[in-house]
Amino acid sequence: MAATIVVVGRKRVPGARRLLAGYAVTAAAALCCAKTEHRGASPGLPRVRALAPLACAALLFYPSGAQSLALHGRLLDEEMLAAERRVLRRPFNLLLDSVASRPLNEALTACYSSFYLYFLVPPAYLMAQGRDRDLERYILAFCLAQYTCYLGFASLPLAGPVTALRGAFSTPQLSGYLLTSAQQWLMERADPPGTCFPSSHVAGAWAATLVARRAVPRSAARALTALTCALTCSVVYCRYHYVVDALAGVAVAHLAYYGAAHILDRPSAPWRTAPLLDI
Repeated sequence: MAATIVVVGRKRVPGARRLLAGYAVTAAAALCCAKTEHRGASPGLPRVRALAPLACAALLFYPSGAQSLALHGRLLDEEMLAAERRVLRRPFNLLLDSVASRPLNEALTACYSSFYLYFLVPPAYLMAQGRDRDLERYILAFCLAQYTCYLGFASLPLAGPVTALRGAFSTPQLSGYLLTSAQQWLMERADPPGTCFPSSHVAGAWAATLVARRAVPRSAARALTALTCALTCSVVYCRYHYVVDALAGVAVAHLAYYGAAHILDRPSAPWRTAPLLDI
């Protein structure tokens, strides 16, 4: 689907040929892995197959920025801000600007940055526990959410309030301590314009949380839910997303969660007749 979007808007996508080549290589690697696993060449391949979409989700985020221009050819922040003003009279990000403080900036930046742990900690825990069914469910739901967002970026390409509202904030840049500066440095270099709607942070975090409720101890599930709620607030507070981005991310997460359940719980699911991994 991503390749189709790029082909349709190839004249508007910077580096369209390189992007299509990258998609082709990724697809070829996945097919080779599947073919090798089918032959039973290595007992470790099922886990490689399970973890590969997670690695691809991280690697394909940056190219999705160029892909976001395929349909419209430009960023649509002006339209988004006009819609917010019609509903709220003032962009919600500017309303939050009035409560900004260095400790709060640092705390919510920490919540925002915690998203990267969703790629590592729950999968590592489930692998250590030998919970391969839950591991596959987690990765499928998480990656469905991420890939859906990557496709969604093209439907409403946005630079985000940190760029679109530059100069309108009473505090031009959120200042905190070590983590706030580090996250801003990372965003300036690794977060391409156009990757706001839906929020992939929110979508991935909520998809992970919905799955983890069934796979981790109750206390851990409660802590993860609280962290995800804070992360959802942080994406707007830290000026990386509009409110609608976060709401769309929550919707995508639920679609991904139920989509993964439908795929894995259907009577014909492959793992019902063949185990993911014998341990």
